[in-house]
Amino acid sequence: MLTRFPWSKILCLSTAAVLCACSLLTPIWGPRIELERLTLNVVEQANDDAPIAVDFVAAKEADLFRQISGLSARQWFSEREQYRRDFRQQLSVWSLELVPGQFMEVRDFPFAGKRAAGMVVFADYGVPGAHRLRLGEEHSVRIRFDLKEMRLLDAGGDNR
Repeated sequence: MLTRFPWSKILCLSTAAVLCACSLLTPIWGPRIELERLTLNVVEQANDDAPIAVDFVAAKEADLFRQISGLSARQWFSEREQYRRDFRQQLSVWSLELVPGQFMEVRDFPFAGKRAAGMVVFADYGVPGAHRLRLGEEHSVRIRFDLKEMRLLDAGGDNR
């Protein structure tokens, strides 16, 4: 009797092996932060002429990124230390304190090339508001800190 070669079983097993391998490699090959250059411009008299605490927060996992993205700056700064304790391996935070009139260019962004589902910038203004920006796949970013809010400038925007 002639037996048939079980091609369908081999195909199913091969597909399962490829899918398994891809899911294992996602943490290695997942999305990365593309940002390399950053320009920060704080206008005179910003934040009622007081320093502005600014945090760049990168989250490795998509669920955590969604959670962080929904926070206002006030919530982030009041809960920041707890987030850092609870998600030590999943969060990266770069903190700055900017003063009115300051202009800063960063050519080697600290998170460049790190794996992350996304990044949020929080600015601790003294007035109510979300005061956050979500950053995507930009290679170069210019942020202007105005009197009562921050904004992402487009490529053709005034930077100084």
